[in-house]
Amino acid sequence: MNIYSQLKHYKNFTDTEKIFAQFILEHPQDIIQLNVQQLAKSSFVSVSTIYRVIEKLELTGLSQLKMLVSSQYEAYLHEQKQTDYNYPFKKNATHYEIMHQMKTLYEQTLSSTFNLIDLEMFLKVVQIIDQANHISLFPTIGNFFMAECFQQNMLEIGKRVEVYTQSYYQHWCAATCQKDDVVIVISYANRTPWLLDVMKDLSQSEATIILISSTHENQLSQYVDYHLYFCSYEDSEEKIASFSSRISLQYLLDCLYACYFNRNYDKHLKYRLENYID
Repeated sequence: MNIYSQLKHYKNFTDTEKIFAQFILEHPQDIIQLNVQQLAKSSFVSVSTIYRVIEKLELTGLSQLKMLVSSQYEAYLHEQKQTDYNYPFKKNATHYEIMHQMKTLYEQTLSSTFNLIDLEMFLKVVQIIDQANHISLFPTIGNFFMAECFQQNMLEIGKRVEVYTQSYYQHWCAATCQKDDVVIVISYANRTPWLLDVMKDLSQSEATIILISSTHENQLSQYVDYHLYFCSYEDSEEKIASFSSRISLQYLLDCLYACYFNRNYDKHLKYRLENYID
């Protein structure tokens, strides 16, 4: 995960640690140039606070923090370009302006989603999918289509995937999951009434649970083994449409499929070509 995304979305900083995290976001050049005593003075926190932040970010020290702040700065700047994710175009916009704004929204959504990926966790999820006996997807209502696209891609290379969209079948699947089963739960902000109960049932099984959600979700995550993130700038209610979250989820699921495909490239390509149904 991009260091700037970690700083913005980390949930367990103390108030003082949040001050230093915000200082990094607002003054990245100072982080690169100053020593620890100068940083403490400039950000109005103690040296020990700086090292606690470094420890919580699981970095080896100030040098690694400086390296990440420097090397990932361009990606962070690209993500910060101003786009209204809820209202990307105005009432009197021309067709050209709408198309340009949608292109910008897509580009920034993909940049943001990429910056939120923890590569080590992502690769572990791909490995788990590869080893899974049975894969189930529990999408919330706005995510049915993307889940079914992922299902189709996987079925076309011989990997069994089921999509459960109704409460009854999600509860039933949660109650019958076994070891080596994988359940991927998709929920932007946990607004589906029964989903928390389903997660509690799932947590009692031996299945591996993967959650794809926005960074704002904090109830479901306590029950999962792995957590991937949507681009998280979209309001759940106040928006023209779910432009950003849809493209973000599509990107994540396509990357999971592509990386899984690549683990046995020749085998999967051969299967798909021999069994493809138009």
